[in-house]
Amino acid sequence: MYKKIILLVCFLAIGIPLAFAQPTCRLDSKIKPKRAVSLKAFQEIPVLSEGRIKPLDTYARALLLQFSGRSSFQRKPAMEWLGRVLFAPALTYDDKVFLINNPEAATALKIEPEPKHRYSFSQLEPGLEKLEELARLADKIEEKNRSVVEREVLRLYQNLMMYVRHTEALSFAFPSSEFQITDKEIIGQLNLPARQEVFSFYDIVSKAEILQRKIRRLHEIGREQWSGQDKDFLRLMTNLYQWSMSYRDLPFHVVPTSVRDQESWLSPQDAIDKEFFNEAVRREVGLLRDMMVYYWNGEQLPFDLAARSLKSSVVMRVGGKEGKAINKIPLELFYNKADFFLWAKLLYGLAFLVFLLSFFFPKVFARPLSLGVILAGLVFHCCAFVLRMMIMARPPVTNLFETFVFVSFISVVLGVIIELVNKRWLGNVVASVCGLVFLLIAEKFSAEGDTMQMLAAVLDSNFWLAIHVISITIGYAGCCVAGLIGHFYLLQGIRYPKEKALLESTYQNLIGTLGFGLMMTFFGTTVGGIWADQSWGRFWGWDPKENGALLIVLWCAIIFHAKVGRLIGPLGVAVGSVLGIVVVMWAWFGVNLLSVGLHSYGFTSGVATGLLVYVIMETIFLSVTVPWSQRRLAAFHQAKMKKD
Repeated sequence: MYKKIILLVCFLAIGIPLAFAQPTCRLDSKIKPKRAVSLKAFQEIPVLSEGRIKPLDTYARALLLQFSGRSSFQRKPAMEWLGRVLFAPALTYDDKVFLINNPEAATALKIEPEPKHRYSFSQLEPGLEKLEELARLADKIEEKNRSVVEREVLRLYQNLMMYVRHTEALSFAFPSSEFQITDKEIIGQLNLPARQEVFSFYDIVSKAEILQRKIRRLHEIGREQWSGQDKDFLRLMTNLYQWSMSYRDLPFHVVPTSVRDQESWLSPQDAIDKEFFNEAVRREVGLLRDMMVYYWNGEQLPFDLAARSLKSSVVMRVGGKEGKAINKIPLELFYNKADFFLWAKLLYGLAFLVFLLSFFFPKVFARPLSLGVILAGLVFHCCAFVLRMMIMARPPVTNLFETFVFVSFISVVLGVIIELVNKRWLGNVVASVCGLVFLLIAEKFSAEGDTMQMLAAVLDSNFWLAIHVISITIGYAGCCVAGLIGHFYLLQGIRYPKEKALLESTYQNLIGTLGFGLMMTFFGTTVGGIWADQSWGRFWGWDPKENGALLIVLWCAIIFHAKVGRLIGPLGVAVGSVLGIVVVMWAWFGVNLLSVGLHSYGFTSGVATGLLVYVIMETIFLSVTVPWSQRRLAAFHQAKMKKD
C-alpha cells in the first residue's frame, strides 16, 4: 500500500512548482451559502457530454429534463438548480426532481405516492438499497422483455446514481474531515492557512511537492523511526490515495486533456488524478475550486471572473472541431433563451382558437387573422430550425424529436399553401392543428435529454442519407396532412352534406396532399436504397424500417388505384387517408418497437401504449363518422334525385 501511495505522490508531483495562493473556503453542509446571484458567466463554460461540446446551460437543461421531465425547477432556470447541485449539494436533497411515472415503482420502495409523481433524494434515499437490488434484477432481463415497472426502476436508479455523482463532481474542493490537521507545525510545513484545521482534497494535493519529500524521507529512515508527526503525514497521504480511488470517473467533463486532437475531456477529479502535472490543467482545476469559494461567499465579481478565466483557458488549449464547437456556444445560449418552439406552439394554438371563435363572431377578419398568426408561428419555427442547423452543422432531422419538429414545419407550410389557394379555412385548421400537435409530441421526446445529439456512425457524412431522411420525412408530413384532411371530409359530410363545392374542394386538397406524400415517400425510399447500397452493399434488405417505408408507398398506391378503378369514391379515399396516418405512425416509429434491424439508431421505447391508444381512437372515429357521413350524403343525393 505504501509503495502505491509513494508512486501516486511522485506522479502528482512531476513538474509541480510552488503552490499558488488560494482563497480560504468556509464550506459546511449545515450552513447555507450566501451564493453568487447570477450564473450567467458560469453557464457559458463548455462541457463535453454525449459526444459533443455544449454550454453548461444546455447541460443543465438536459440533466433536469432527464430527471424530472421539465427544463426548469420551481419556475427557475435549470442552471440555478445545477449550480446548487455542484456547489452546495446539501441544499438540493429536498428538491422534488425525480419523476416516477409508474406508482408501482414508488410502492415497491415503500414511498408514499406524490400527487405530481416527483420525489426528492431525501425521500428516495432510505429505499436506495432496495432500489439497487431491483435495478440489478431488472438489468439481467433482456431489454425488449422488461415490463413497464422494470424499465421505470432502472431509469430511476440510473437517474439517482447520476445525481449522486454530480453532487460529488466538485467534492475535491470541499473541506473534509479526512483532511483534518490539528498539528499547527504540519499546517505550517504544508504552507496551508494557519486558521484552518479542515482542508479539502485539492488543498492537500496542491502540496504534492512537499508531500513527496516527506514520503521519500519516511521511506529512507524506516518505519521504526517514524514520529507521531510522520504518522500524521502518512495518514494524510493514505486518505489522499483512498479519496482519489473513490471519486474516479465522475461526470461534469469540463477540463480538456493535455493531448491535442484527442477530443477527450475529464472531470475535475479525474484531471487531478491523471494530468495535474500539466500547468494549464492545474490552473483550470484551481479556478473551479475558487469558483466554489466565491459561490459560497457570495462574491459575484470574482466568481464571474473565475468562470470567464476558465472558459478562456479552455479555448486557448483546444482547436479544430472542439474550438469551432466552443465558438458556437453564444449561439446555443441564444437558442436556449429564445425558446422559439414554445412561441411557435403558442401561436399555432392561438390560431386554432381564432378558428373556434369564428363560429361565434363575424368571420370577415377571423380567417386572415388566423393565417397571420400561423405565419408568425412559422417564422419562429423556421428560426429554431436555422439555429439548430448552424449549431450542429448538419441537416435538421436525425432523431425522433427532430423528425416530429420537421414534420410539424412541413405540415404548416402545406397548410398555408392550401389556405392561400382555397381561402376556405381548411388550410388554417390543418396548419394550426398539425403544427401544435406534432410539436407537443416532439416535446415528449425532448424529455429524454439533449435533443441536439451527435450523429450515430451510420448516419454521419453521407449525402444520400441526408437526402433520404429529409425527403421521406417530408413524405410523412404529406401523408399526415392528407389524413387530417380526410378527417375533415368525413366531418363535413356529416355537417354540410349539401355543400357540394365545399366537399369537392376538400376532396381535391386531399388528393393533392396524398399524391405529394406518395411522391416524396417513394423518392425517399429510393434514395435510401442508394445509401444502403453504398453503406451496406445492398439496395434492399427487407429491414423493418425499409418495409415500413414501402408499406406507406403501397398503401397510398392502393388508394389511388382503387380510386382510378372506381372501387372507392371520395368517401373511401378519405377513409384510406385516415388509415394512412396509422400506417405512417407504424413506419415512423412503430417498427422500432421490434428492436431488430440495421436501423438501430432509431430504436424507441415506451411508445407502444400511445400508439395503441391512437389506433383505438381512430377506429372509434371511423366507426362513428363513416356510417353517419354515408347516410347523410346518401340522403341528400336521394332528396336531390327526387326533386329533379
